[in-house]
Amino acid sequence: MPRANSNRKPSFPIIYYTLFSSPIGRIGIAATPQGLCRLSLNVTGEPAFRRKLETEYRRPAIRRDAHFKNIAAGLRAYFSGRPVRFNTRFDLLEGTSFQQKVWRSLRRIPYGQTLSYRAVAQNMGLPKSSRAVGGACGKNPVAVLIPCHRVIGADGKLGGFTGGLRIKRFLLLSEKNKTLGARK
Repeated sequence: MPRANSNRKPSFPIIYYTLFSSPIGRIGIAATPQGLCRLSLNVTGEPAFRRKLETEYRRPAIRRDAHFKNIAAGLRAYFSGRPVRFNTRFDLLEGTSFQQKVWRSLRRIPYGQTLSYRAVAQNMGLPKSSRAVGGACGKNPVAVLIPCHRVIGADGKLGGFTGGLRIKRFLLLSEKNKTLGARK
């Protein structure tokens, strides 16, 4: 489960990062020594990603591909169509206590399934918080690993997604097709 770290000052000397090529484009992944803190979709280039990390976290960012071998293996499995539960340590450096609660809730949505923003709010015991759930999904720093793409509107519409609706649609269809194929 993600640890709530929203009020602590960064005490780590560096941020490690890597880049991962995927069917949805280049993904930037970053971690502190305590755990994964960022998974960015649509990364245009390494220098820009490194600068973003250094600006956001106010620490030097160092590429260390070997640090992410387990996450990379999990992502390769996920993108090849295998259901993967990413059991990694997170060091989520931002997020209110409400956002942290939403992110924990999202991790319980099974592969190949979706929930509405309203259902997520109801599952959290906060039935009038569906808009806030949507806001928390939009602030999710580790998309895909915390599967905010599995949250849709009560009317079945996709809603928003940090990586764009094309990527959200791709992820949902990929998961649904693999789940249906496994049931045949």
